[in-house]
Amino acid sequence: MTDTVDAPPPSRLSARAAHTAHVLRIILRTTAVNIRGRLEYPGDFAFEIFFGILWQTSTLAFAAVLITRFDGLGDFPDGGVLLIVGMRLMSHGLFTMVFGNLSDQLLELVEEGRVEGYFLRPLSVLTQILISRFNINALGDFFVGVTVCAIAVPQAPVDWTAGAVLYLGAAIIGGVFLEAAVQLPLAALLLRSPFAHGVGKWIDDIMATIGNYPLSILPTVLRGVFTYVLPLAFVAYFPVLVLLDREPEHGVLGWAARWSPVVCLLLFLLAKRMWNWNLRHYQSNGG
Repeated sequence: MTDTVDAPPPSRLSARAAHTAHVLRIILRTTAVNIRGRLEYPGDFAFEIFFGILWQTSTLAFAAVLITRFDGLGDFPDGGVLLIVGMRLMSHGLFTMVFGNLSDQLLELVEEGRVEGYFLRPLSVLTQILISRFNINALGDFFVGVTVCAIAVPQAPVDWTAGAVLYLGAAIIGGVFLEAAVQLPLAALLLRSPFAHGVGKWIDDIMATIGNYPLSILPTVLRGVFTYVLPLAFVAYFPVLVLLDREPEHGVLGWAARWSPVVCLLLFLLAKRMWNWNLRHYQSNGG
């Protein structure tokens, strides 16, 4: 008779890692199913991408005029301005792909009283909302951003070392988290009032307009608003200042500019806590 030794129980860290991997598999499979479903209508699929590109024609026109007519904007070289435009569009495209359902889709779910069903499934409500539909038109925004960045990179006066390229990628991902950090609290308020949907659209329009320009061309008061109130500066403006070696050298603002991707992630985690709190206190239309 041989003695048997029971296997040690899995650690909490390994159990969490296994759960995270399981959730990621669900997300990838659901997204693949959504995309395959949309590809059943290839004409509609292609039109939505084209519409996303068409929506950004004004941005492309602005980039073309800047390149052919001017040497820059304010104290920014044209390559630096184009880099801001390209980074913001890439971040916005990725944001719309991942978090786009926080606006129109969530409003529809709340108004129809279908959010309650998401509480019954063994997956977070936020994850279920995000993977419920894939926003095809976001690919158009992303492709335009890639195009503008491809034009901007060789023109920007930046020493493109491996570290600079990695920082560029981190800043683009950080921009995704920053937009989510702005829209997630509004989505949390949307659980209580449809009015938040209009506010979210308004803020999205502001970010789409102001985010394509260096904030240095704005008055000091507006620069403060878009740094401390609506922190649009962290999406592309501050990262481009760092790449151009023009960031503030001293103080908290200089540190925050250099660590913009981390600041964006921290703001997102804070916004997610607000979402979770509102979700715990959610009441349906029926009370």
